[in-house]
Amino acid sequence: MEIQWPLALFTTFLAWSAGTFAAQGVLALKGKGERAQFPLLVIAAVMLAVGGIAVFFHLEHWERIFNGFGHLSSGITQELIVIVIMAIIGIVYFAMMRRNEGKVPTWCAVAAIVVSVALIIVMAHSYMMPARPVWNSPLWIVAVLGNACVLGPVTTAVVCSLVDAEAKSEVAMMSLIGSAVNAVTTVAYAVAMHLASETPATVDYYHDPTHPTQSIVGGTVSPFLGDTAAIMWVGVIVIGALVPLVAAFMGKKTGTWRVWGAVALVAAFIGALCLRAVFYDAGVSMFMFF
Repeated sequence: MEIQWPLALFTTFLAWSAGTFAAQGVLALKGKGERAQFPLLVIAAVMLAVGGIAVFFHLEHWERIFNGFGHLSSGITQELIVIVIMAIIGIVYFAMMRRNEGKVPTWCAVAAIVVSVALIIVMAHSYMMPARPVWNSPLWIVAVLGNACVLGPVTTAVVCSLVDAEAKSEVAMMSLIGSAVNAVTTVAYAVAMHLASETPATVDYYHDPTHPTQSIVGGTVSPFLGDTAAIMWVGVIVIGALVPLVAAFMGKKTGTWRVWGAVALVAAFIGALCLRAVFYDAGVSMFMFF
């Protein structure tokens, strides 16, 4: 399948936004990083807006998107609902923060974490469909959550370092754990993609009136071995999974998050985009069986 870069950017930036909002919610629960709360909220809002804008470039007639909002079962409707809820909670979060000089009540911090997780789950779930075996895995949702687990905490670590917020140990641990989660979930979904690509091993024959000469198994080569092998091994595994983990470890060890945090952040972002590139390339449709 052709890579849909607008959607790849949409899912990546929303994972970044949700991860950042959730990470600052964790800091708020610990009563740390008060100086970082406002810039983190701005970053989360900007990433949410950038992702929302990116998705419109996927549509040739963007005005038709409103036709889908009348169906609650539609993935795009569910995404919109959660995005709106997240925006409302963000506004409330900002109001509470301004009222309490950087502090937010526990319920507000918990709401930020919950809505962030919900947004990622709803967004990732909208891509799951039986007709595309490589996409139809719960590990895809877990992988997107893993992206958020590294992008959000590392962003928090960098911002806290820049504004000298008193949360060094908290952000260091969050970043290291988040990068480890990202590495595990990324590799797990990569393996799931490989196994799913091996599912339609042999097919005797079939007839599609619209594509009578098209092979049913075309494009089902493992992403570890096919045309996207370099992207998978270098972009997803090395840059997207291992580099952020090493950078987070070095950041925690040295405390220089301005350098190591930036390295982890750039690598995680590139890795997330590479994962989505492989995701689309491997998303061969088996619609004739459903």
